[in-house]
Amino acid sequence: EDYYSERAGAYFPYTMHLFGSYMIHGSPHDENNNPLPHNQNGDIRLANDDAKTLYEWADTDTRVSVFSDSKLSPSPISNDSVYVNENGETVPKVSADSYLVGDLDTGEVILESNKDSVFPIASVSKLMTALVSIDTMNQFDLATVSKKATTVYSVNKFAVGEKITLSNLIYPLLLPSSNVAAEVIAEHAGRDTFLKEMNDQALKLNMENTHYDDPSGLSPKNVSTAFDLFLLTQNLFKEKPFIFNITLLPTYNAQGHYWKNVSQFLNVSGYLGGKSGQTDEAKQSNVAIFSLPLGEGVNRNIAIIVLHSNDRQSDTMKILAYLKSRIVYGTKGNFTITSGTDLSSDITMSFVGDIMLDRGVRYSVKTNFGGDYSRMFDHTDMIKQSDLAFANLEGPASDKGTDLHNLYSFRMDPAVLDVIRTAGFDVLSFANNHVGDWGRPAFEDTMARMDTTGLQYVGAGMTKSLAVQPKIFTIKGMKIGMIGFTDVGPDSLAATDTESGILLASDPDFQKIITDAKKQVDELIVSFHWGEEYQEHTPRQTMLAHEAIDAGANVIIGAHPHVPQAVETYHGGLIAYSLGNYIFDQAFSKETMSGMLIKLTFDAKSKTLKRYDKYSIQLSPEFQPQEPEVIK
Repeated sequence: EDYYSERAGAYFPYTMHLFGSYMIHGSPHDENNNPLPHNQNGDIRLANDDAKTLYEWADTDTRVSVFSDSKLSPSPISNDSVYVNENGETVPKVSADSYLVGDLDTGEVILESNKDSVFPIASVSKLMTALVSIDTMNQFDLATVSKKATTVYSVNKFAVGEKITLSNLIYPLLLPSSNVAAEVIAEHAGRDTFLKEMNDQALKLNMENTHYDDPSGLSPKNVSTAFDLFLLTQNLFKEKPFIFNITLLPTYNAQGHYWKNVSQFLNVSGYLGGKSGQTDEAKQSNVAIFSLPLGEGVNRNIAIIVLHSNDRQSDTMKILAYLKSRIVYGTKGNFTITSGTDLSSDITMSFVGDIMLDRGVRYSVKTNFGGDYSRMFDHTDMIKQSDLAFANLEGPASDKGTDLHNLYSFRMDPAVLDVIRTAGFDVLSFANNHVGDWGRPAFEDTMARMDTTGLQYVGAGMTKSLAVQPKIFTIKGMKIGMIGFTDVGPDSLAATDTESGILLASDPDFQKIITDAKKQVDELIVSFHWGEEYQEHTPRQTMLAHEAIDAGANVIIGAHPHVPQAVETYHGGLIAYSLGNYIFDQAFSKETMSGMLIKLTFDAKSKTLKRYDKYSIQLSPEFQPQEPEVIK
């Protein structure tokens, strides 16, 4: 009778809600019953007496028809808005065959490649499934799970004959991307009728190159374009924002079910929601929206759509990095940008120590965080805000191999790689004494999974010629290279010309490898796994660090001792002997329950290291790293 809207911050008397599309109501008022001006939001406002009459006459089964005399159109581009590519480059380098980046508020297309090319879209289809369900069906209805619906491929299981409300089915539809949920929703309306509604809605939104053949996206005949999906995303963002709000939930429980969000972007700064998909025909597809600081004190709501991608996560992250470093938003006439000149020439990199998510950490995640590894990375804002972030992965992340029964043998859940990437890390050292704990199959499988996830790694490769190649990151025109070595084995896993493995610091070509890498970049960072556990740095660490800098390295980053060690300079190079633990289950001492973060700031103009800052990181009793604290 007097509905309070948190979004509007007002009370609406005699409200009748049409399931996410419209409200019919009386005159809005504040908490003191003072009348408020009407916000032109598409709702139907009546005089209070008329609203009361209608409210008392209608019930939850009253049918309402909504007519429109024309197709909906995308919002026009503001004449005052402008996006400037401030260093003249036209496109980021991604694997997707089609992508589009657009401003959801103005409708402006900022970047695009083949935006009108038609591709299968896989589970991105479920955004339309959610929209049509909410628009056309009573969300309080109980839908019955049919035997036919349960035969479609889906990671989420439902019991035949089970009854679930349509409103609750939206959560498995969007969070774990349940194909069964999509079929149950469609069957409740009549599958053919529901598909017609999906295609009719696409036409209403001017999605002229879009067709839906099923409600889940399993069919390769579910096709669209990046531009059509931008129109859908813009409409949902403005008219049905709660659909994207649902996609931000880590988990949801209802009617005896537990659904977990499988999004790769939940922990990415500024993420506002989205939906991804993957089939053999579609490859990987993704719709994601972000709030990005693309101007002085200005955040913009941006949609990124990628289609037919080999790695949607990597492509989206590359586009995000490109936007942040090269694209500027402003108002015509109020600023000037000289082509080729950066607004900021600072490049930041963050380095932390060992990440190990097996043994006691695995148990802690299971008992304290419901099996959600992403909770271990709750405090990674500094990591995400850096242009590049690095850590040491202490062991394989695989379901392959055989335990070789070393004194301590680690093998992590393969799912942690996606979590680490989503937490903001770009590159890992994979040259250490634990990468061979489960044999070469687990070692090689981990590298393959990192390639799929978009994580770069150093110190290892399928052959020695690949392992010695530096990973090169070009940021604001500056080339930063990374390479890695281990001085604590396992020597039996040394890379050769024909066999996968790691780079050893004892390699007779040690200095030549560094010199050759330096020739390819402006700044070279070399990571080492070395030293004695729980001790201060050794003379051998000092010798190797000095030899590396003499050969061309600019920064040395160390790991393995499990405690932070000294930071010093040598011949203009920076040496951090050990950053200690970032995530590890060594609660037997204060030193092992802390680590160090080194933040490097480079000047892209002079192509040199500008400064470094040290931060202390404490691990909680659950082995979760806390917020970094500056070390003065």
